Amino acid sequence: MPQPASIQSTSDTVAIPPFGSRLLVFSLLGPQEQPVPGVGMHFSILDDADTPGSGGAQLSFASALTDGDGKVTLQVIAGQGSSGPNPLEFNVAASAGDLALKIPIFVTTSALATVEILPVFVDRSPTDNSANTINIYFYDDTSCANVSRSHPASPMRRVETMHLDDPAKVFTNVVTSGVHAVLGLAIDNNQDVVARGCSDLLGANLSAEQPMRVELPLAWIYPSPVGSFRAVSQFSLVPPLPGTESAQNAWKDLSSDVCDPARLWLDCTIDALSGGSVADPLDCQPVPGGEGPLGALLADRRAASGGSGTCAAQLDGSGRPSLDSEVHALFPAASLSNLRLRKLPDELGSALTSLTIKSTLTVTANVPANAFNIDHTLTAIALPNAADPNSIAMSSLAPPVWEAAFVPGVSQAGQLEISTAANPHGFTLELGSAARSTFAASSLAPRLGVKVADVSAFVEALTNLATRNENGTPLRGCDALDSLLCAEVGQARGCISAACLSGLQALSQRLDASFAALDGQDLDFFLSGSAPIIDRDGDGFADALGSSTNPATSSSPISAGPGLWLSTFKNRTGTTNVYGSWSAERVSTHSQ
Repeated sequence: MPQPASIQSTSDTVAIPPFGSRLLVFSLLGPQEQPVPGVGMHFSILDDADTPGSGGAQLSFASALTDGDGKVTLQVIAGQGSSGPNPLEFNVAASAGDLALKIPIFVTTSALATVEILPVFVDRSPTDNSANTINIYFYDDTSCANVSRSHPASPMRRVETMHLDDPAKVFTNVVTSGVHAVLGLAIDNNQDVVARGCSDLLGANLSAEQPMRVELPLAWIYPSPVGSFRAVSQFSLVPPLPGTESAQNAWKDLSSDVCDPARLWLDCTIDALSGGSVADPLDCQPVPGGEGPLGALLADRRAASGGSGTCAAQLDGSGRPSLDSEVHALFPAASLSNLRLRKLPDELGSALTSLTIKSTLTVTANVPANAFNIDHTLTAIALPNAADPNSIAMSSLAPPVWEAAFVPGVSQAGQLEISTAANPHGFTLELGSAARSTFAASSLAPRLGVKVADVSAFVEALTNLATRNENGTPLRGCDALDSLLCAEVGQARGCISAACLSGLQALSQRLDASFAALDGQDLDFFLSGSAPIIDRDGDGFADALGSSTNPATSSSPISAGPGLWLSTFKNRTGTTNVYGSWSAERVSTHSQ
């Protein structure tokens, strides 16, 4: 015997005159809608028969077994009915195990009619909208004035769902007296209400002789965007923004030569011997003949051009092992390998291919009715393609301007449009500062085995990998470099200690400054764009701006996807326009 899967009835509603009766046939069906015989079904009046709720109605029995066709025939016996002109309403429930079905019962002396409800969109063609289904709520003996459009109560009759191309929905046993309310809610794939309408049916206008078709006008909902929202904006920075390549090149210098980072360390140290000047700034680029006598001695021992492809074989001009190769030998090969210096530029470039900005928008009404003022505050920034894409709070970056106030907005056909026509919608984003912080957390700190790092800590840790044994005393970093170089050029110990420290500081500043090319001066990030205003519950106020759902698989009241930004990045290297997407969820009530 199949397991029961559903209960069906011969009628969705039943109308009975006072003290009259009607038969209701219930069918118990299996998964393939085959009859299920010999199973007990239970019946009840949901209102107590001794109360006016059911008017003393009774059932012929409380339980019975389904017959060979899986059916039970139940007699519903009405009581005195209502003392007023309106019908008395109650429900009869049928159940079998976990299955249940509820049938509305109307006790009335009035004639009954059949009504066909046909939803009609009043301001756009159904083929142009984003609605998927329409829910029809039929309220007997109720007017639209007493029906909530945003949170409709369940009517006695079940809510009927129809698709746009379905024929009119039929409702039977409609009393030809009083007023009946019919509410229609058009729903999109996100289960958002995108259009609605309610019509009152005068019972006296209905005919018991033939069905009457009634059009139910549905108007598209263009809700108000007033309120506060949390927004997430996403930008693809491909091709790269100006300044990205120069930042990558600075980090390439750590591994561009076979003797790096020893070669770069020597450059910074020798350049620092002259102390730095306008003609010869401290930039890790020694000026030939400009770094003093010690600089000249060290320069003579540098690797000559055209040497072997391995650092160990790099020779100076006289054919001796170069200082570049000897300093490189201070670094344990395994330690340098673990740092993966050649990967740093690529990791930085990858991090700068995408940008996520979190923010809050507060929308307030203006004049005229569809105009608004918008306060937009950036709260966090993230580079999601970095190895550690955690958001960075704008409060920790503390840029000069991270709030744009009184930005003009206007609602047009369900879209909130935000422009810079009257007030600049601009910020000091300081993308370079965010990149510096993210790069330190995602690329530098893991290489050092710590949770927090910065460029200076990385440079210090890198050069401290260099070790030298001096008469049984282990030396590292600048002490190891000083011990080696001073001995190689016949100078007293300590000859380059100060220059080494100054050179490392210059190297740290050079690497740190590489991010500055991504920062602008004053306002460096501007936005203009729009987003669909989404009212999920149909109360006339936005629950969201834009949808975070894939537009290829869903829809919203006006547009299937998120909002659109046209952004302008202005940094010290150039200006670039980038399109982005955004969506925002309400965080305050519309009473703001």
